[in-house]
Amino acid sequence: MKNLFLLLFSALLCTTVLASELWSDAVAFDGSDTSSTITLLTTDQIFYSSALADGDPRSLELTATDTLDSTKVAELFYDNSQTAVEGTASWNYEAPAYDNFSKSDVYELKETIVTSEGTEVLTRNVRILPEPACFVLFAILSGLLLARRKGALMLLVLTVASVGAFADVTVTSVTAKQAWPFKRSVVINYTLESNTQGATVFSVDFYGTFDDGETTFKLSDRGTLEKDGANGLLFSAGTHKVIWTPASDLTLKSSNLKIKVSATDITSEATYLVVDLSGGTSASSFPVSYLSSVPEGGWGDEYKTTKLALRLVEPGTFTMGSPSTETGRDTSANGELQHDVTLTKPYYVGIFETTQRQYELIKGTNPADLNIGPKYPVEQVTYDMIRGNKQGANWPANNNVDSTSFMGILRAKTGLTFDLPTEAQWEYACRATTTTALNSGKNLTNAIVCDEMKEVGRYTHNTNDGKGNNFVEPGQYLVNNWGIFDMHGNLAELCLDYYADYSGSAAVTDPKGPSTGTLRVKRGGSWQDIASECRSARRVGVDSNFHNQGIGFRVVVEQ
Repeated sequence: MKNLFLLLFSALLCTTVLASELWSDAVAFDGSDTSSTITLLTTDQIFYSSALADGDPRSLELTATDTLDSTKVAELFYDNSQTAVEGTASWNYEAPAYDNFSKSDVYELKETIVTSEGTEVLTRNVRILPEPACFVLFAILSGLLLARRKGALMLLVLTVASVGAFADVTVTSVTAKQAWPFKRSVVINYTLESNTQGATVFSVDFYGTFDDGETTFKLSDRGTLEKDGANGLLFSAGTHKVIWTPASDLTLKSSNLKIKVSATDITSEATYLVVDLSGGTSASSFPVSYLSSVPEGGWGDEYKTTKLALRLVEPGTFTMGSPSTETGRDTSANGELQHDVTLTKPYYVGIFETTQRQYELIKGTNPADLNIGPKYPVEQVTYDMIRGNKQGANWPANNNVDSTSFMGILRAKTGLTFDLPTEAQWEYACRATTTTALNSGKNLTNAIVCDEMKEVGRYTHNTNDGKGNNFVEPGQYLVNNWGIFDMHGNLAELCLDYYADYSGSAAVTDPKGPSTGTLRVKRGGSWQDIASECRSARRVGVDSNFHNQGIGFRVVVEQ
């Protein structure tokens, strides 16, 4: 009678939880806002089969007379029927995105069972398991086994704790939940608090230790990290999220695992961001590091071939466009109408135009028509090639890129959100505090042939270098105030924005350009252009799949 009472009580508790909270947040605060406890299910408790454990819609192969038993699949079905079939049982569903987790949403899957001949024998809705803690209690009290193989339910209790203050940054509000029942991944949320003013860069590390004595390890060494801070660098304080997917050989055991999140303010050391591309297309990742200053001896050949170097640009306000008195100004409509622009986020920008060798190490091919050397900027590229013509064509609705595009591969292998610059980011980085036509602090004296233009970049009237080259290896002309080369001439550089006249002279913040259009912006002019085409304010529109020997690009990273 006592056992029956306990069983009924646990069933009632499960019903209550099911009605109020179908998705567990799996966090129980213990009075501190820097630690929490999460109960994880091992792989065998995530759905019925390991074939479904990673959350992808898969097919579970059945034996000739196998039986799908509702108790075997952890009460996933509405009823208790058993069905003997031959063939394949397919669960078709769309897993919710990590950003859309909800405790109140009821997720239902459509389950279809077909015979080996393809005849559908059963279609019904399948309910996702309710809160794990409810079933754990139910398992303990009633002896219900959720595992598909014999043996007791194995639980993993994960304790998440942050490390306290590091210089001017403190980690707080660490929470975690398992992306269950779709994956065994762990979603870690944390907050960085800092007293540092202005543009700030933090180095973030994630460590784990099992309480059975296993040596402390980096989470990235025993699985993969995605999203904010996964690459080890963050640009700002605030709340961030990392998704840790344990490696397949890391067993989820009935043992506590302590995860530590630590952060260090490296603003003074992070003037330059460097990506190591030397592993080429076969590399699983491109390591990211930082430099506090220009390398001793300057930017050598490796930074034009096997390494990609970017310079930190701090937020600020500048005047975009050109004054009406500027020589060579575009006087049509409002193409260069002056207006104040405020950029609120720090970003890194390539100190050089992307070179042919860098492109080849990322994509495996070199599209350049003038293949005059690996250190020369890559040309014959298009907006669609760089970002992709599917997801990559959606800017400014979102900043997604195609996974196989140049930016898609670079993002995947660094964890950084690489992209083309917005038009405002490009001009801000080009000007580097100057207000003149050229970032040397000088204006043009002639719109076509100009000695001032010869100082800062390659254009059509200084292309005779005695080597028969039309454009040059990056870094041959005057650098601007922020250490960025070749923003004038050499190759025109693609930007994210659609092209259109400016809408007015009112001040704007973090502009993304028009919401629709037919042409994308290119900036800076090229070796094919006269002096006026290479000014800081000059804007041109090109089709997203247009390419020629005068178009290239440089990369940015914003977070």
